[in-house]
Amino acid sequence: MKRLLVIHPDRTKLILLFVFAFSFLFLGTLKAQTIESLKEELTRLSDKPGYAEDTVYLNKANELGFMLAESNPDSAILFLDQQILRCQEANYKKGESEAMKIYGNALQNKGEFVESIEYYTQSLTIAKSLSDEKLVPGILNNIGLVYYNLGNYTEALHNFFDAIKGAETSGNLNVKAAALNNVALIYFEQEKFEEAKSKYKEMLSIYQGIGNQGRVILAYNNIGDVELKQNNPVAALENLKIGYASALDLQSPEFIEMTARTMADIYAAMDSTELAEELYRRSIAIAEEKGYGVPYSHSLIGLAELYYKNQNFEEASIYANKGLEQAEKMGQTTQLRNANELLAKINEGMGNYQEALDNYKLFKLYNDSINTSLGQRLATSLEAEYEFSKKTLEFEKAAIRQQWLTFSAFVGLFTFLIILFLVYRNRNRLDKAYQTLKEKNNEIKSKNEELENTLAQLKLIQLQLVQSEKMASLGELTAGISHQLQNPLNFVNNFSEVTAELVDEMKDGLQKGDTMTALWVVDDVKSNLGKINKYGHLASGIIMNMLQHSRINTGQKEFTDLNALAIQYLNLSFHGIKAKDKDFVSEFNHTLDPNLKKIEIIPQDIGRVLLNLINNAFYAVNERLKSNPDSYHPQVNVTTKWLGDAVEIRVIDNGNGVPEPIRDKIFQPFFTTKPTGQGTGLGLSLSYDIIKAHGGELSMITREGQGESGSEFIIKLPIN
Repeated sequence: MKRLLVIHPDRTKLILLFVFAFSFLFLGTLKAQTIESLKEELTRLSDKPGYAEDTVYLNKANELGFMLAESNPDSAILFLDQQILRCQEANYKKGESEAMKIYGNALQNKGEFVESIEYYTQSLTIAKSLSDEKLVPGILNNIGLVYYNLGNYTEALHNFFDAIKGAETSGNLNVKAAALNNVALIYFEQEKFEEAKSKYKEMLSIYQGIGNQGRVILAYNNIGDVELKQNNPVAALENLKIGYASALDLQSPEFIEMTARTMADIYAAMDSTELAEELYRRSIAIAEEKGYGVPYSHSLIGLAELYYKNQNFEEASIYANKGLEQAEKMGQTTQLRNANELLAKINEGMGNYQEALDNYKLFKLYNDSINTSLGQRLATSLEAEYEFSKKTLEFEKAAIRQQWLTFSAFVGLFTFLIILFLVYRNRNRLDKAYQTLKEKNNEIKSKNEELENTLAQLKLIQLQLVQSEKMASLGELTAGISHQLQNPLNFVNNFSEVTAELVDEMKDGLQKGDTMTALWVVDDVKSNLGKINKYGHLASGIIMNMLQHSRINTGQKEFTDLNALAIQYLNLSFHGIKAKDKDFVSEFNHTLDPNLKKIEIIPQDIGRVLLNLINNAFYAVNERLKSNPDSYHPQVNVTTKWLGDAVEIRVIDNGNGVPEPIRDKIFQPFFTTKPTGQGTGLGLSLSYDIIKAHGGELSMITREGQGESGSEFIIKLPIN
């Protein structure tokens, strides 16, 4: 599989062209098979005596070679060396021709274009000697592809159009579609975008008709490529999304790499730099692993272009030179042109004007060799010749059809009379069935409308419940904060009143000349003012904590002290419940790891989780206290622990525990054990989602029975 990157002098965006060098002889069979299943089948066939001369075995081996050439060219070459020898020893010429062609495919996928010509030529010679019209077009198409990659468009076009004509004569739709794709690539190079798009759509229609999912992916990529070149990135992205989804569904490394690289070019054109960089790096990793030469060069240059746009000339130069090195190794004209064009701009930006001039000269040299007027005239000439030959073939087929028309007319008339009788006889049955079906359709339509209305109502109720859960948490926080705030304010008020009385005493003492008494009063006043200041600062701290919690959640992670957060929400939860229920009683304490370090979290979200778990713990111990008020002592503990690679927080209660039948349901949305109206069933579900979003885990340990009953909810948050 090959891709070509084109960066024109009047464009800053990247344009992708997709080029395939695949054999299609076994395509119908391969769709249902994998490399592993083929290896297993070859192992079974090799158990039979004389298997090495059995054409069934040799054909299956060629199928395996074909798939390896696509996914792992290096492995394919080792396998095909032995396969060619087996075909030669068995004197199986057709298998030998096919193996030679697949060998050329593997070399071309590696970017070794000149070497691949040798194997394609040997394959073509054998195929012509067999007079097998189905073999020759595919080989011609692949030879044309080599010349295309080497920048020899004249030879490439001759071979592509010969392949199309041969494929139409032999009825080989796969080869015809592949050759149409390659002709479209040259139209694309010549900026004949509408002509290129027309060929790609014709190719898409063929592949959809024969159900070739992989080549449908290719067609969508290429159509999107043209849309991007025509400054329509939105339409381009729509095509690529279809192709990328299909590639992931197919689990094909070559198609995943191809569509990732294409989407990277589109996102680069849309200035979505982060998405583009991620996709380029994904393409580079797959291409490097699988040995795809042109894609590797393409994505390196694409990544360099992103760094250049961001004025990061050093990184841009590194990746551009890597792409150039790969292009020089392959002798791939288009990539050589693109790399030199980009390096000219990078060196200019770095002030290396002599290097920039050298690169620009090379860019012009390669660009002129690609965009020659001869190539454009040849494409037009061969297109006209192809249309003429296609018309000739149509006339010949029409003459043959005409000879059959008369005979077919008599047969058709007789058949028509029989059908007419059968249709008349069954007409009443069909009418009745149609009416029944129509009634059923109307009934189904009505049911669908009811279901849609019900679904809309459920979604609205869900939103209301989530909001209710949030407001309940806010109410409990407010109650807790108010209770905490009341104590220091009472101290401030009391000491203020006492201080006012002392000031009056000091005034009376001064008026009476009792200086000693006045001085004693001054000391008391000073002490009281210090206490007022102390409790004022305490109230201010509580308010600051409240403001920090109630501020808008930006979703940004912050380095947070989890010990302080645990203490804060333990106090807020207790006082919030106490404010609502004056009779509520429970011990609560905390065991906090002094070695706990700050970690990056969204404090508002983790605070919501802690508040929910602690509220549930207080609810659990309160329920047990109601049923056993004499001998039971309710306790809630919060602990923290540093685990090295994670932080653990436990909320522990000695309530009744969670019954066995419902333990698997507690994290499900809308499930609650509380009476109707006291809980939405969303608290634990939302908490679970928040912890998962932080990359952590939320789990439960629970016990039932007398004495040792209770529950532990365990939060594990990763450090990174």
